[in-house]
Amino acid sequence: MVRRPPPSPPPAPLGLDDLESAPRPPLVSRPNVGWAVGLVLAGIAWGAAVRFADSLPIDLGFLAFVLKVGVGFVFIIALILRLLFRGFEVDRVALIAFLAVGGASIGLNLGPTVASPVTVTGTFTFAPSVPVGAPATAGALACEWASGRWKIGELTTAPVDGLPTPHRLTLDFLRKAQSLADEEGSNLVAVGNGAFTSPAGTPPRGEGDRSGTLELSLLQVGTESTPRDPNEVRARFSWECPAPPPA
Repeated sequence: MVRRPPPSPPPAPLGLDDLESAPRPPLVSRPNVGWAVGLVLAGIAWGAAVRFADSLPIDLGFLAFVLKVGVGFVFIIALILRLLFRGFEVDRVALIAFLAVGGASIGLNLGPTVASPVTVTGTFTFAPSVPVGAPATAGALACEWASGRWKIGELTTAPVDGLPTPHRLTLDFLRKAQSLADEEGSNLVAVGNGAFTSPAGTPPRGEGDRSGTLELSLLQVGTESTPRDPNEVRARFSWECPAPPPA
C-alpha cells in the first residue's frame, strides 16, 4: 500500500512565508547610506519650500497647499507601498519616515522667506455720488504692502464724510473684498474682481497697485444697521501710496 505524502499547508496571505524566510539585506551599506542622505536632503528641500510658500501673500496660498497636502499624500502612499510589497519591514519604513521628517523640520526652520508685510501712509480722495449731495473726503490712508512687498495688500482710509456715522473704507486686494463700515453695525460691502476694475478713462494703476482709481458700488449687509444708515454708497475712490521701505 502506497502512502500519500501529507498535503502541504496553504501559502500564507501575500506570500509572507517567503518574505520571512528571505534573508534581509544589511541595513548599513553604501547604497543605503546614499538613500539616507538623499532622504534627508529631500526633506530639507521640502521643508524650505513650505516655509517659503507660507510666507507668500494669501492669494498665493495654493502653493503651500499643494506642497503640504500633495507631496505629503504622495509620501504616505509611497511608505504604504513600501510596507506592502517589500516585506513588511516596519523598522525600515519607520527609519525612512524619520529621516525625511527630520530633514523637513530642518528646512522648516532654516528655509528662506519673503519680506514681511509693512504699512506706510498714503493719501486718498473719496467722492460719493450716492448718497446725493454727500461731500468729498480727502485724507490719510494706511497702505499695507503685502508679504514680499511687491504689491498692495490692503488700504484703510480715515473716516469719510457725508454719512450719518464715521465710516472707514477698507480695500482688500488679496481677497478681492471692499468694506465701508462704522463701529455701530453698519457695513457696506462689494466683492469680486469686478469691484477692483478701474473705470475707463482713468490713469493706469501704479506698479503693485500703489496708486489708482476705482468706482465703488457698495451695498448694506450689516445685520445691526439702523434705518438712518445708507443702503447703498457709490463713489469714486482714488489713492496714492509711497514705495515700501527696503526689507
